[in-house]
Order: sequence, then structure tokens, then C-alpha cells
Amino acid sequence: MIMQIEQPQTIWFDTRLEKKYIDQFIAEEDIEASTVNQTPNSKSSQSNRISEKENAAFRYICGYLTPQQQIVHSVVGFVLIWCIYGASYYTFNLSNYPQQYSIMTSTFSFLGSWDSERNPKGWYWFTIGMILSFFVEIPLLMYVYQRLKHVDLKLAKVSLVFWFMGVCAQFLVGCFPDANSIIFGKTKFSDIHNIVAIVTFLSLLVGAPINGALVAYDRPKSCKKIGKKNMLNHRHTDICIDLINAIFCISLVFCGLGQLVGKIATQSIKNTIWSFPLWENVVIFTLYLYLIWFPFTLPRRTDGICPKQRLSTSFKKISLNQIQLKTELSRTWFQILNSKKVNIRNAANLLENISDCEEVEDLLSYQAIVVLTIIAEMINNQNSIEVKKTLKEFTKNSNELWNWEQTLKQCIK
Repeated sequence: MIMQIEQPQTIWFDTRLEKKYIDQFIAEEDIEASTVNQTPNSKSSQSNRISEKENAAFRYICGYLTPQQQIVHSVVGFVLIWCIYGASYYTFNLSNYPQQYSIMTSTFSFLGSWDSERNPKGWYWFTIGMILSFFVEIPLLMYVYQRLKHVDLKLAKVSLVFWFMGVCAQFLVGCFPDANSIIFGKTKFSDIHNIVAIVTFLSLLVGAPINGALVAYDRPKSCKKIGKKNMLNHRHTDICIDLINAIFCISLVFCGLGQLVGKIATQSIKNTIWSFPLWENVVIFTLYLYLIWFPFTLPRRTDGICPKQRLSTSFKKISLNQIQLKTELSRTWFQILNSKKVNIRNAANLLENISDCEEVEDLLSYQAIVVLTIIAEMINNQNSIEVKKTLKEFTKNSNELWNWEQTLKQCIK
């Protein structure tokens, strides 16, 4: 039976050979599963499930996400954050009616102050939003690091340190609102708030240009692989992120100048271009826009491998997960044979967990499933050298049409 899979390039293959390996996988899976079920200690299987959940959480926090997962994470997270800020904005206007929040006269931190002339009714919304930002941004920063480390590991680490400092300081901004209440001695909440806010902005001022420089340095290499059409799309993305980055940095400079000029001049400066609240609001808006937009400019190379799962010496480490691996392989192949919808992304994620390939995302297609089948058979034979060699060959020629049946026969011999 000949069957066609809809991909950017049409690929034909014979399913008879694959059916034989599916039957073999299912038979072995049943034997191993029955062996596991016969063990009297059910706590071990429960602990394995818990460890798998912990491992998934670890991978998520460390930024081992696919581009699609990153998009969902960013959109859901930042939409929720700005809905919370919107609630704080609404309560601020209620507390100060008929006066309204204005970026010319009110700093963003006023939304989180419980002072009577600011936002006593809904200051806590601002705190919730800032703390939630911390948890949303950490996986995002790690995701950026996992991509940029392939360009320059040292600079990627330096950038990560500064961004992490900035995000932690942002967390403290929410914990110490801009309020005039005394926290201890003569120190006010606003004093600590101002210090951590400065640390936040200065850290990000260093981290953002480093990220931009790494992407700019890597772009010629990436463009050779993605083609002219996609290169134009990247150019548009790069221009947008460069503008956002420039506005962010310029706004920070104007914040400092506005603060300096404000001390020298009178309070009437609040309604001019030198207004500190104006540029502080611009900085914050561009910061969130930067965090949403920048991941789209990242190099598409990633090893996608969690350090705990890296197979640097032997494929014996994967033996504990062979039942799960074969189950997923069998499910995917049966979906193909029965003309059902195939979750290619899940198949590619399996490949990321067990491969040592730097360009996994090039295999987000039928190739990923074929490579998975080859790997599963080779793992049983403990042939790690052949596995790595095959992965590199598939990566190098991922855009070419292959004779899949002959390739499978040669690789599994």
C-alpha cells in the first residue's frame, strides 16, 4: 500500500516494512509491560510517574521548549499579566476619580502603591502582576539562552546573568511597592522599590543589546539554511526587534535625564518631554513587547536535550524509558497506517529527548518519525556510533527526498 503524507515536500513510502517493526515493538512492549505489572511493588511505578512529571517540569523551567510551546507560553502568560495590570489601572482610576491615570504624570509604580492619593483599593493587583511576570519570564529567558548558546556560549551566559538579575529585581519591585510607609527605621517601601527598579532597568539595558548582537552575528549563517523567502521574513522581524530594542535603550536614557532635570527644574516638567513618568511607562511597555517579539528572531538551532538526559557516553541511560518510547512510536505509526491525524510535534519531541542533533527543528516532519524508528532499533543493539551518524545524515539531508525503505534496511542491518 502506497500512502502520501502531506508535507512541504511530498514524500511517498512503503508501509509494509514499517508494519513489521510496529508488530515487533508491540510484542516487546506487551512482554515488558506484563513483567512490570507482575511486580508486587506498585510504589515503584508510581514513583516513576512522579519522576517523569518532575523531569517535565525541570525541562520546562530550563527552557527546553519547542517554538510552538514558547508562543503559547508567552501569549497566555503576558495576556494574563496585562489583564491583571488592567485591573490595577481600573482601581487606580476609581480611587482618584475624576482624575485618571496619565503616563505624563503617573509612574507605572503608582498602580502598586497603597498611598491614599494613588491606588489604595487595588494596589495588590500590581504586586500579583509583577510576581507572575517573574514566573512567566524565567522559562522564556532560559528558552532564549538555549538558542543563543549555539552562537556564543560565553556571551549567552553573560546575557542570561544580567537578564536573571533584572527579572529577580522585577520580582522585588512587586514585593516592595512605591509606597511612603515605613518598613524599618527611616527606610520606606519606596526607597527599596527605587533601588530594585534601577537594578532591573540597568540589568536589562546590558542584557538586551547582547542578545541582539548575538542574533545579528548569527543571522548570515541562519539565512543560508532557511532560504531567501524565509530570510525576508526574518529581516522584517529583525527590523522590528531592533526598533523595540532602540526605543527601550533610549527610553532608559531619557528616564535618567528626566530624573536629573526634574531635580533641577520645577514640577511643571511632568507635562513635558522630559517627564520621568512618560519615559518610565515607555520603557515598561517596550520591555514586555521585547519579551514577546524577541524569541521570533532567535536562531533555529537547538540541541533540545535536557542535561539530565544527554547521552554523552552510552545509550544504556535510555533503557529505563524504552517502554514509553516504544509506546509512543507504536501509537504514531498506527496513526499513519490508519490514516489518522499524526501528532508530528510529539514525535519530534521524542527525537529531542534521545538525540544529539543540533538542528532538531529541521526534522519536524515525517523524517522525525523515520529517524525515531531507526533510533529505537539501534538503541536495542546499543550501537551509539551508528545512531549519531544516522542522525547527522538525516539532518544534513532533511530537505531531500529519500528512499525510506532502503534507508531503513541499511540503517537497521
